[in-house]
Amino acid sequence: MRSFLLILSFSLSTLAFSQGLNLKECIVIGQFDKPEDRYAMEVTLCEILNTLSIKAVPSSNFVKQGGNSIILASDSSMQALKAKNLNTYCLINVKGYDKRFKKSEILPSFSEGLERATLYNLYKDEIASVSFEFIFYRDAKPVFNDVLKIGNIGNRDDVIKRLKKKAPKHIQEHWGI
Repeated sequence: MRSFLLILSFSLSTLAFSQGLNLKECIVIGQFDKPEDRYAMEVTLCEILNTLSIKAVPSSNFVKQGGNSIILASDSSMQALKAKNLNTYCLINVKGYDKRFKKSEILPSFSEGLERATLYNLYKDEIASVSFEFIFYRDAKPVFNDVLKIGNIGNRDDVIKRLKKKAPKHIQEHWGI
């Protein structure tokens, strides 16, 4: 059964990649413990996507400050967002530091993805790089994931600055936009 799920997940991710993500709109959900990191990443990714002609909205527009983003998985929230033509969600979190990380082969369900506890902060002293994981859900089903490594960082502001510089090209090449 597990191997069947692995094959199915791989097939779906390959199919999504081969057809392109076809991203036209999304809600960006940052999974970080610190509210300032969450806000900074959501706004930064929204700015990047908006420059690529993709309607992107931070989840902080829909989740009250200090609230849990799991509320976005409720039926009422999903219906309200779908009525606003927002049915794609992008979870962004830190996959790890100072190594080359690969994309996950088995993606969590939307509610499991939202419930995940974050293990890493946006920046940690004495690290040289950080890898971000992006998981996309459409209609609460995983459709695509990717990992982006940002190197040569010295502080939190460097992470944001280098993400703004590197992400647009990476998105255009790897996300089929």
